[in-house]
Amino acid sequence: MTTELTVLIIDNSPNERELYRHCLQQDAKYNYTIIEASTGKSGLESWRRFQPDVILLDFLLPDIDGLEVIDELKKQIDEQPRTWLPAAIMITGQGNEAVAVQAMKSGIQDYLVKRETTPDILRSTLHSAVENVRLRRKLLSSEERFRTSIENSLDCFGFYSAVRNNEGNIVDFRFEYVNAAACEANMLSKEEQLGKLLCELFPATRTSGLFDKYCYVVETGQPLIKESLIYTDVFGKQLSTRVFDIRISKMGDGIVASWRDVTAKKQAEDFIERIATATPGLLYVYDLVEQRNVYVNRQIGEVLGYTTSEIEAMGTQLFTLLMHSEDVLRLPQLLERFNTLQDGDTLETEYRMRHKNGEWRWLLSKEVIFKRNFDNSPRQIVGTALDITEHKRTEESLRKSNERFQLAARAVNSLIYDWDTLGNTIERSDGITRIFGYDTAEVEPTVEWWYELIHPDDINDLKSALDAIIAEQDCYTLSYRVRSKDGNYRYVEEKGKIIRNSEGDVARVVGNATDITVAKQTEAALRESEAKFRRIVDSNFVGVYFGDASGRIFEANNAFLEMFGYTGADIETGVLRWDTMTPSEFKELDAEKIQELQLNGICTPFEKEYFHKDGTRVPILLGIAQMEGREDGYSACFIINLTQLKQTEAALRQSEERYKHLLKLEEKARQSAETANRAKDEFVAMVSHDLRSPLNAILGWAKLLQTRKFDEAATQKALQTIERNAKSQAKLLEDLLDMSRILRSKLQLELLPVNLYTVVTAAIETAYPGANAKNIRFVTVLDNSIPPISGDIHRLQQVMGNLLSNALKFTDVGGRIEVYLSIKHAWQGNQDLNYIQIDVKDTGIGIKPEFLPQVFERYQQDNSNGRHQGLGLGLAIASHIIELHGGTITATSLGEGQGSTFTIRFPFNNNPPLTPP
Repeated sequence: MTTELTVLIIDNSPNERELYRHCLQQDAKYNYTIIEASTGKSGLESWRRFQPDVILLDFLLPDIDGLEVIDELKKQIDEQPRTWLPAAIMITGQGNEAVAVQAMKSGIQDYLVKRETTPDILRSTLHSAVENVRLRRKLLSSEERFRTSIENSLDCFGFYSAVRNNEGNIVDFRFEYVNAAACEANMLSKEEQLGKLLCELFPATRTSGLFDKYCYVVETGQPLIKESLIYTDVFGKQLSTRVFDIRISKMGDGIVASWRDVTAKKQAEDFIERIATATPGLLYVYDLVEQRNVYVNRQIGEVLGYTTSEIEAMGTQLFTLLMHSEDVLRLPQLLERFNTLQDGDTLETEYRMRHKNGEWRWLLSKEVIFKRNFDNSPRQIVGTALDITEHKRTEESLRKSNERFQLAARAVNSLIYDWDTLGNTIERSDGITRIFGYDTAEVEPTVEWWYELIHPDDINDLKSALDAIIAEQDCYTLSYRVRSKDGNYRYVEEKGKIIRNSEGDVARVVGNATDITVAKQTEAALRESEAKFRRIVDSNFVGVYFGDASGRIFEANNAFLEMFGYTGADIETGVLRWDTMTPSEFKELDAEKIQELQLNGICTPFEKEYFHKDGTRVPILLGIAQMEGREDGYSACFIINLTQLKQTEAALRQSEERYKHLLKLEEKARQSAETANRAKDEFVAMVSHDLRSPLNAILGWAKLLQTRKFDEAATQKALQTIERNAKSQAKLLEDLLDMSRILRSKLQLELLPVNLYTVVTAAIETAYPGANAKNIRFVTVLDNSIPPISGDIHRLQQVMGNLLSNALKFTDVGGRIEVYLSIKHAWQGNQDLNYIQIDVKDTGIGIKPEFLPQVFERYQQDNSNGRHQGLGLGLAIASHIIELHGGTITATSLGEGQGSTFTIRFPFNNNPPLTPP
């Protein structure tokens, strides 16, 4: 599938624009949308309208030149956020090194000369420019995402470099970077931290021992992880103690730190623990599906005499074993009421439970829905239960006692009254003084006096309720507020019995008003505590299970089961065990924590892994507390799933690695571009020199022959000079054409049987005149029995000619050139590998070791000896020709002044393809 690409061509020549359009339309890689402009200003307008991906830009334009176009384009891009400089290629009719360099510096991806640019070169250059711009944009985008994610992170983040003394020891750490969260936590701006020393800003880093741990991280590379670290220091000019979770890792010669202030979380956890311990009465969580308690606080011992573990052991038999049979019959109806209960609604119930000593205790429960199933049906309830046994006994005593005085004997903190409704008189006990502070003398024996004391917000509701009760009931209970003599309102609970005459009219009302102010305050505090506890537990953030040191799990909450893919049935069948869920590498750590648990009753939270039911690993934070009164290791275990945290940390590390990798790629690309630019400049200069030198000689002699008369000898010398330089130019052009064919994979071989002996001897004969001129001696050892190979005789002669020409060029007068042609034998395993080998050795200037790997690369020359060596194409062409013949060519040298050896090897039975691969 081809990719869409928009190209803007800015050139004042319609023919040139049409030529570029034609070249691009032949490109199978991209589907081009081509926009044309004939001037620099119209080109800028087209860029603003169409935002092209690539710009082909002529240097010479009618109004402004190409460099001015690029400068103006960059100014406009700077004014438009999230806009990128497109890939730009400058094309000029005349090559100019200064213009090329200036173009590259301005942001141009490449620079082409029109007369040297073929369609293939144009397309490949465009492909390269588009890819370079894409990679750079990707790098910039990655950098921006990394900076944004760190700066906007809710966690604190910072880099610190090590400060060392003359002995190389770390004496402090310097702030290099802190994010916004770190500035907020440290109560310092970035300017107040960057460049400063850590121990100077936060002295407790050293006194608390953290500094030594940071040094250990730098020296060993071992990361430091601390959970719930209590740290006291000066924050914002005020000494305070805070709790942190910290992660410290080595980065270069320093550390990278991330930390989170968990002070509020720690305080909340401690607060909830105190609530559960200090809550009057029972606090429990009951599972409606599993029909058992999943949690009960330690007050169960005070209320019913059982330990929490004994209650847990009763499981689904709890109500059958402890609840009064009459109340058990009402239980299904009670549970059904939860199906209609809304979140936040409270359900109150009174029932009887048998104490461990056999006594029946009355409990008043207040319950709300704690957790729902996926279908929104109730799953768990959380409730409190107060022991109201004494209250019930009082009620029973009131019922059995006489209507006034026997009730007073048992009343505690109550006002006893007897209201004669017919005479509208009320007799009250001394509770009116004891509770409300009114003297008997100032109390009026009327109901109106009492109504005057009732809170204005309660009086109307009270009267309405009494009217309804008198019409239909004989007993009632009401609560409201009454003003005491000190002006404060006290909550009372009034319980009354209506006595009717023979006609059914109300004759008397007797009852008591009990001060329940403390109970109301306790109830309000309990509701607030319950609400806070419910919000924390409703988060379903923590998985909980109860197990022992042997590996058994007796029960677990839904969060734990869902976390690891199990069900309650897996617990009942014994399939779910924490020891089988634990990977083997954590066994030793578990043993240490069990020992700590046995010694202290709790163990510090630690990280480990459990196997999920599907076999995957789940990273967790585990805290354990041993249940009181149990000697069998029965403990409560609290689990936090760290998967998302670990994934976030891994993603951050990957992002850092990608960022570093992209930086390396950018550096490598930049270096490659600089090297290519230098090589291109050097190559252009060398081509200019090598074409100009023989051309000057030809033009000089041609001019002399036209303007002067020479004798026959001088004329012959002039013609030979012209011929020699013309051949030199032809050889140079042929090498350039060959290299062009090689780059385009167009170099063809005409394969025929070739006698290498003939090829070598012909090349030596051709080189003899040059050798004689420098008094260089040839030494040859040639095996003329070598059978022919399949090859291109002209290309092989070209290779031998290049090798011998180089040997002559770099061998001083009086030197020696050795040529060998032979068959070599080698063994590889049990296989006899034969090959034909040609060696050309000289006693010339040699090759430096560091240049040997580059000797067959195009445009590469070692100019350190001060000699001009040409374009560096001959050996590159020779290497490619030998490879096309299925052979190899290598170069060796002992160093400068030690001569060099070039070795060619052909397979003994070579059969190269008819066309190059």
